[in-house]
Amino acid sequence: MDLLQYSTLSYLAIFTFSFLLLLKFLIPTTKPNQKNHSKLPPGPSPLPIIGNLLKLGNKPHHSLANLSNIHGPIMTLKLGQITTIVISSADMAKEVLQTHDNLLSNRTVPDALSVLNHDQYSLSFMRVSPRWRDLRKICNNHLFSNKTLDSSQALRRRKLQNLLDDIKKCSENEEAVDIEELLL
Repeated sequence: MDLLQYSTLSYLAIFTFSFLLLLKFLIPTTKPNQKNHSKLPPGPSPLPIIGNLLKLGNKPHHSLANLSNIHGPIMTLKLGQITTIVISSADMAKEVLQTHDNLLSNRTVPDALSVLNHDQYSLSFMRVSPRWRDLRKICNNHLFSNKTLDSSQALRRRKLQNLLDDIKKCSENEEAVDIEELLL
């Protein structure tokens, strides 16, 4: 055998292996009547790489409602490489949030925020911890209480009216709105 035949056979072997590997990922290995022993709730079978993104369609809220009719009020979706749990029932959401609130309170922190340790000091992206709980209590009691919000209502209305007046003036003069200047 010469070099051309060896290269042709090796290309054929690589193509066959790749094709079989692709088939393994595209064809689900579990049968419909077979139980899934995963701790995740049921959901549609994901495609490789893109997951269930195509199932969402143009109107994701309608698609999720249709999927919940098939898979139940709590289901698993793969959005790309991210596994997402979707809860489509108010009763189920209440039950899950009451029993697993600590697990669900943490959120993904974007890398842009963790570079300069903003995730350590921002209440929005801080991990659930005693410090986070203390800051949340302070915000609820002092910043977002009904008494505080009612007392600052006139100030907020005046600031909003000033903002709208400045935007109107810029619009009449056909100027760009400098948001940074308006917010100072």
